[in-house]
Amino acid sequence: MLLSVKEITDSCLFKNATLKTGEETISNKSVEWVSVMESPVENFVRENEFVLSTGIGCHENSDELLSFIKDVYDSGATALAIATGRYIFEIPEEVIQFAEDREFIIIELPWEIRFADIVHEVMNKLNELKQSETMRFREVQQQLIQKVLEGRTLEHISGFVEQELSRSVLICNEKRQPIAGSADPDEVFTLWKQVEEKSATHESNHPRHAEIKKVESGNVELIHLNIQSDVGRKGDFFILSESGNRMKEQEMMIAEQAVVAAALWFTRNSAVIEAESRMQNEFLLGLAKGETMSEEHVASHAEFFKYNLDLPYLCIIGFPEDLKDSIDHNAAPDESRRTKLDRVAIYIKEGMLYAGENVQRQVLFAYESDQVIVFVEASSSPAPDAVNQFLDLVERRFSHLLPGVTFSWGIGMNKDGVRNFSGSFQKATAALEMGRTQRGIGKRTYFDETQMNRLMLNLAGNEEVKDITISTVSPLVEYDEKREMDLIKTFITYNNNNGNVSQTARELNLHRQSLLYRLRKIESLTKLSLVNPDDLFLLNFSIRVWSTGVIKMKTGHLTHKWDRND
Repeated sequence: MLLSVKEITDSCLFKNATLKTGEETISNKSVEWVSVMESPVENFVRENEFVLSTGIGCHENSDELLSFIKDVYDSGATALAIATGRYIFEIPEEVIQFAEDREFIIIELPWEIRFADIVHEVMNKLNELKQSETMRFREVQQQLIQKVLEGRTLEHISGFVEQELSRSVLICNEKRQPIAGSADPDEVFTLWKQVEEKSATHESNHPRHAEIKKVESGNVELIHLNIQSDVGRKGDFFILSESGNRMKEQEMMIAEQAVVAAALWFTRNSAVIEAESRMQNEFLLGLAKGETMSEEHVASHAEFFKYNLDLPYLCIIGFPEDLKDSIDHNAAPDESRRTKLDRVAIYIKEGMLYAGENVQRQVLFAYESDQVIVFVEASSSPAPDAVNQFLDLVERRFSHLLPGVTFSWGIGMNKDGVRNFSGSFQKATAALEMGRTQRGIGKRTYFDETQMNRLMLNLAGNEEVKDITISTVSPLVEYDEKREMDLIKTFITYNNNNGNVSQTARELNLHRQSLLYRLRKIESLTKLSLVNPDDLFLLNFSIRVWSTGVIKMKTGHLTHKWDRND
C-alpha cells in the first residue's frame, strides 16, 4: 500500500491550496517522506519525497526559483508545495511550464497554512499505512506458520503464497525436483541455468536480499531463494513474475516467510532430523558446561555433527529480552508453548548459521531455556571487529525474522583457544549478566573489556564473598520483585554519578523526591549508609560480584529465566 499525493491534498488543510501542475498524475504519484526544504537542495531531498518550501532564497528572482525547482525534481521528489505571500507572490509561468512538461506536481499553498500541521498530517497517514502493512505481514506470517503446524500440504502452502504475491512459484526439494507450485518447471530451469552459468547477481547488501538471486529474460523475471532449515539446505524457492513488476519490500518479506514456512514443512516431516537437532544441542551444552565425557564420546559426536573441535572458538551468549511477549503476541491461541519456542529456535539458528557463512567462520549453536549459546571460530582479527561483524549480520537478520525482539550479548575472550568451551562459556555468561545489570539491555559486553570483570568473577567463587553478597543484595532483589522499583539499577546509576542526586534523577527520568525515596529505601533494606564510605564500598562491591552471574539466588528476578516446558 502506498500513500498518493491526492490522499494528502484531500485533507482539509489543503482546501484553500491550488494544484498548479500534475493533475493527471496526482492519484498515481506515491509519497514516502515529507520535508521542509529551501535552497540549496544539494542531496537533502530523497526519492518520493513531498517537499514544502517558502522559496525564501528565491525572492523576486524567477531564475533562482526555476533552478531550485529543477534541483527538487532531479532529486526524485514526488511533489513540491510552495507557500506564497511572503517571498514568492506568484509562481512564474516558466516554472509552471517546466513542471507540466515533466508531469511534476506543484501545489500553491496560502501563507497561513503552517508547515508543521502538514508534516504532522502526512506523517500520521504514513504511520497508519506502515502499521497496516505490519499487521498484514504478521497475519500472513502467522497463517503460513499455522498451515505448517496443521499439517497442510506444500501444494496448499504454495497456492496461498501465489495468491498473496499474485505470482507463480515453484518449490523444489534438495535434489531440485519440483514438488509444489504452478510455475512451469521447464521455464524455471531454463532461466535458472543462466544464473548458474554466470556469476549470480545479488539484489542488494541487505541481509535478506543478499540471499536472493534473479535473472531476466524478455519480459519474465525469475527470483530464487534457498530453502534453508536448521540442519542445512532443503531446496529451492522460485518466483516468476513480469520484468516490469518488481517485488516491493512487503512482498519480499512475504516471500521470505514463505521460504521459512517451506523450511518448517520439510523439517516437520523429518523426525530423524528433529532428534538429531536435540542431540546436537545437548552435546554442545555438555561441552559448554564442562560435563564429563570420554574422548571417544566427544570424538564420535563431533564427527557425526561435523564439528571441528580442533579450531579455537569464542563463546557468545545472547538473551532475547522481550521474546516471551513477542511469541505470545504473534502465536495462535491454541499453539503450545513448546511449539512456539521450537519455531523461534529455528529462526534463531538459521540467522546464526547465515551469519557464520557470510563471515566464513565455523559456528556451533545451542540454546537453553531463554539463552542462545554460540561458539564462533576465533580469528586473527581483533575480537571486537570479528564479533561485531558477526553480530551485526545476526541482528539485521533477526530484525526481519523476529521483529520487535531485542538481544543482549555476552562475549568471552578471543584467546580462549582450542577445546576451552567451558571456560569461554563461563566468561560469556558473566559478561552477559554484568552487561545487563550494569549497562542495561540490548548491549554487547566483552568479558575482557576491563580487568575488574575478571577480578569480580574470581572473587565470586569464594564462599565468604558469596555469603556477604547474598546477605547484602538479596533484600534489594526481593523488594524489586515485589514492587518492580529496580533499586539495584537506581544504586548503580547513583554510584556512577558519584552521588549526584540531580544528575541521577535526570538519567533515570525520576522526580528528585522519588529518587530520594528510593535511596532511603536502599539504606533501610541493606542497613547500610550511602554517605558512609565503607558501607558504600560494600554495597557497590556486592552488587558488582552479583552482576557476574556466578552467584544464583532462589529468585526468578536474578536468573531471568523462563521455563521452556511451561
